[in-house]
Amino acid sequence: MTKKEALAYRRRWKLMEQVQRGERRGLSIEEKLKQLDQCYQTAAELGLLKQYAAARRKGKREVQLRWRRLKGLAA
Repeated sequence: MTKKEALAYRRRWKLMEQVQRGERRGLSIEEKLKQLDQCYQTAAELGLLKQYAAARRKGKREVQLRWRRLKGLAA
């Protein structure tokens, strides 16, 4: 891909992004909520919600352990 082709490609994507942004702004709240629900249902079907919850729990435990270590050093 040449530099000229790459620049043309980026211009097309920016134009497409502007069109999509305008379309999203024109959606009603009901339509936006339907789309959000569809995303949620897809994530649930793919098991992504369980993975996310597990990662959050793990992260929370790690933070708690760090705080305990810091408190121990400060005491």
